[in-house]
Amino acid sequence: MNPGSNTLSTQIRRPVRLGALVIGLAILAGCTTTVPIETNIPTPLIAPMPVRVAVFYDPSLTDFEHTEDVVGGSDWVVQLGNANMTMFNKLFASMFATVVKVDSLEQAFADTEGYDAIITPSIVELQIAPPSRLESDFFEAWVKYRIDAFDNDQKPIVKWIVTGYGKAEPEMLGSSDALSAATVTAMRDAAANIVIKFKKQPRVREWIDAQERMNGLPAH
Repeated sequence: MNPGSNTLSTQIRRPVRLGALVIGLAILAGCTTTVPIETNIPTPLIAPMPVRVAVFYDPSLTDFEHTEDVVGGSDWVVQLGNANMTMFNKLFASMFATVVKVDSLEQAFADTEGYDAIITPSIVELQIAPPSRLESDFFEAWVKYRIDAFDNDQKPIVKWIVTGYGKAEPEMLGSSDALSAATVTAMRDAAANIVIKFKKQPRVREWIDAQERMNGLPAH
């Protein structure tokens, strides 16, 4: 075999392989759809609890992304961080008389005289089901949050799991908008549960009654 011929053949095949790799990566990149979620939670019409709370938002909540791998179809990347912040900022501002955002739990715990409680919300999981998976006409979404609250002695008040569910029809909205709408509905469902049920948690109710007595208000 002519060595020069072999070298030439190798030189020809190499760019062909590289070209195929580039095309393959482009195809894979084209199979991912990014969906940033934007939501405007209605302001709850409730009387705020007469307490001062510090709120810590962990980066796992504020930077949250969920990737849903769909066999034989587009993968979906759902960006939920900004929407989480929008939701909880509005909820807590309505639920408590005074709300201060802090950069760390250590910062909040160090100022025991400044707050009646320290609250940190987190997201446990987001589940997305496209119509093809459920053999239905809808995108469906389930979101699960956890609310951790501590008193100013760093003792846990509550560790509470709250969920929300939503669905939307892609035929009317298109796939990306339907996925977004289903996720937003799930978040609003969770938000309603937080507003309605947080104060009803037995340990929270006991703590609120104690705070009201300390402030000279009649306990409920």
